[in-house]
Formats: sequence, structure tokens, C-alpha cells
Amino acid sequence: MLVLLAIAVLFSADRRKIRVRTVGLALATQVVVAVLVLYVPWGEAALGGLSSAVQAMIDSSADGIDFLFGAILPEEGSVFAFQVLPVIVFFASLTAVLYHLNVLQWVVRIIGGGLAKILGTTRPESMNAAANIFVGQTEAPLVIRPYVKNMTKSELFAVMVGGLSTVAGSVLVGYSLLGARLDYLIAASFMAAPGALAMAKILVPAGSMEAVGAAAAPATSAPAAQPEAGAEDESALGGQKYQRKRKTGTAVADEPGPAERPGEGEETAATSADGAELDEDEPGQARNVIDAAARGAGDGLWLALNVGAMLLAFISLIALGNLILGWISGWFGAELTIEQLFGYVFAPVMFLAGTPWPEALEAGSFLGQKVVLNEFVAFSDFGPQAGEFSAKAQAVITFALTGFANLGSIAILLGGLGGIAPKRRGDIAQLGLRAVLAGTLANLVSATIAGVLIG
Repeated sequence: MLVLLAIAVLFSADRRKIRVRTVGLALATQVVVAVLVLYVPWGEAALGGLSSAVQAMIDSSADGIDFLFGAILPEEGSVFAFQVLPVIVFFASLTAVLYHLNVLQWVVRIIGGGLAKILGTTRPESMNAAANIFVGQTEAPLVIRPYVKNMTKSELFAVMVGGLSTVAGSVLVGYSLLGARLDYLIAASFMAAPGALAMAKILVPAGSMEAVGAAAAPATSAPAAQPEAGAEDESALGGQKYQRKRKTGTAVADEPGPAERPGEGEETAATSADGAELDEDEPGQARNVIDAAARGAGDGLWLALNVGAMLLAFISLIALGNLILGWISGWFGAELTIEQLFGYVFAPVMFLAGTPWPEALEAGSFLGQKVVLNEFVAFSDFGPQAGEFSAKAQAVITFALTGFANLGSIAILLGGLGGIAPKRRGDIAQLGLRAVLAGTLANLVSATIAGVLIG
């Protein structure tokens, strides 16, 4: 872990401005979460219960799958297109319903508020980190949409890293169906929230880059705004007011009041950002539970088709690359593959994360596929052979792969986060590669902790 932290410090935008207390508390929180769910008996039982509940929800999708594809499903084995991708559609619909009913927002406020108080980070970046436990890198920033345009670069970077170090719940179940352990996937998602904030505050500390936006200014000690008369339903988000539209169930910003102190002089533009209220008639807002389920299913279908097309293309391209590489390397009496090259490059990293050296070459191959291609390709390779690895290696690999940190995700951030705040696309592009590094390191730190506890 010390080597991973040293790498983060080496690439920091300003090492002198790293707040040791914030980073230390974030790492401590990451360790505590790991100990609770992977070592303490009652924590293990709770994680097992949660995993069983998620598995029960996965199993409930079987009725819909059988209705559509029952006649062509094999009696043994599985067909990815018919038995994995439809589950993504189901979970996307379920997530949309939970979001519409404010269930996810309630959980996010609790976790995000706790992170902000413990770590001294701002509420918007902390709530984004919490939201990323459940939803993807494009959906989570919607919780803090009015604050994104005026965030400092440090806060914007924390939002980016939060998205890259976690995975959406809808695709997490897909990884489990490919063969990864569901309890490890869930634990990795929760550990990634504080881990992402730790790495974000090392690589781009608060105040290390010039603040942007008209409202960018250091936080003052002004008291939190008091609720105004006639407000529909107001809650505190970093000492500011935001109004929840009861008809849509979506938390949106109204007119933010004065910011409270975010902790230890944390520089923040988000806590003084101008609110941007959403129109209740906006096309993207669900009218009721049925509408939310339908919209979620539509989004899930797009995601499932995208995943299927991506896997078809990348796996085929890897096969073609292996054919060409094998032909060239055959001239020199060797038979090389792209997976082997990834393994040679990333084996030392996986060894540092805790993978036993005899298994580090294969583990490095999975990490290389995840960073250069994406995590679905890596899990599709790792899942079927997961049982062949030792318990420690299996845990380290699973935790290391559970995140969206790959080169292609930079484009997704530009489209999703950049769509929320178009004027920040330049900053997002500038911080993209550094965010991929931070997200990867956050996953590797989680993997290291898991390896110690399980090994």
C-alpha cells in the first residue's frame, strides 16, 4: 500500500498542499469498512445477507428472461446475450424506481453526510462519492448538478475519480454472473467511496489548481442558511438549501444559501455555486413509478446493447491482435498474446497489491485489459477461471477490477459530466488521465487491504 500511496504522491499536482488529515481519515475509513465486512463476524454476516438479497433480486429476473427466451435457453451453461445482458436491463429499471421513490437519495445523504463530517471534504463531492456506490459515473453527478459548474478543480477531480473508482449497480450484477464473487463486488463498491476521495485529495489537493467559475472563492465561516418560509422540502447540502420536487422525486438545487465551513479550510466553489432549478415538466423526469420503471428499462436496454456490442468488438479485436502478434513472434520462436503482454507490464503492480507472484502474471493481464480496454472485458476473461486462483489472488483481482477506471471512460466523463457543465469540458479533458490513475490506485488500495484480510 505504501508504494501505491507513493505513486499517488509522486504524481500529485502540488505535494505541499496535500492535507494529511483528510487523506489519512479517508484511508482509515476505507480500512474500517473492509475490516467490518471482510473480517468482523457480524459484518461478514451483514455482507452475506446483503449479497443474498441482491442475488434474490437477480434470480427474480429469471421469469422475465424465461418469458422472452425460454425456448432457446440451454439446459446447461449460459448464453451471455440471453442470460446476462437482460439482468442489466432489469437492474437499471429497479434503480430508476428506487431513485424515483427517493430511496437512493436518502441512503446517499446519510453516507455522503457522514463522509463529509469525518473527512472534512465538501458535501457535494462527498455525496457524489456516496452516489457512485449505487449508480454510474454519468448518473451520480446529477445529485449535485447545480454545483458542478462552479466547483474548484480539486472538487471536480474528486467527482471524476468517484465515478472511475466505482461501478454502477446495474453492471455489478453482470460481473457476478460472469463468475466474480458478489460479496467481494459489493464490498469493493463501498470501500471505493472513501478510497476515491483519498486518492483525489492526493493527486489534486484542495487549492492546488486555480479555482474556476465566477463564484469560486474560499469558504467562509458564515452560518448555514435558515429555511425560508414557504419552502416545499428543504435539506442541507453543504450548508446550502436545495428543494426536492415531490412530483418527480429528484433532488435539485434551488437557491443555495451561504456555505458552512467544509472542514479545515477546504477551498470550495461548489458550496457557493448558483443553483439551477429543474423544471418539473423537463422531459427527463419520471411522472410516476411506472414511468420510472419504463424509462429505466429503456436506459438499461441501451446499456445492455452497448455492453454486448463492446464485448463483441473488443474480444474479436483481441483475437485478431493475437493472431497477428503470434504470427510475428513466431518468427523468433515465441508465441505471444496481447494478454501476455498486459501480464508482463502489470504483473509487478498486482504483486504489490498482494497477489502471490506465481499468479501475478495472469492477474496483471486482467488489470491491463481493464485499464486499456474496460472492466467488462477483464471480468469476462477472469470470471470463468476465477476458481482456479487462490483465495487471496481471487480477492485481490476482484477488488482491483471493480471500477470504471479505463481510458475509454474519459470520453464518457466528457459526455456525461461535460453535459451537466459544458464550460468545464476543458478541465475534464485536462484531468482525465490523472483521474484514471487515481481511480486505478483507489481500486488497488482496496485490493491490497482485502488481500491482507483474506490472505
